[in-house]
Amino acid sequence: MVGSTSQHLNVKELRALQIPLPPLPLQQTFATRIACIEALKASHRHALTALDALFASLQQRAFAGQL
Repeated sequence: MVGSTSQHLNVKELRALQIPLPPLPLQQTFATRIACIEALKASHRHALTALDALFASLQQRAFAGQL
């Protein structure tokens, strides 16, 4: 089965398919939003790390009787 990707679909048919693409400005808007979301995720990860450290410190002080 040379040139075949599955039993009912072949490479020639795949190459003939036209895949619609959104307009470039819409793609750019999407990319910008994704970048903002990734920045927010990084910020939240950093804040979570800081909160975890604070909680660990609080636990240590509580179990040492310093509160």
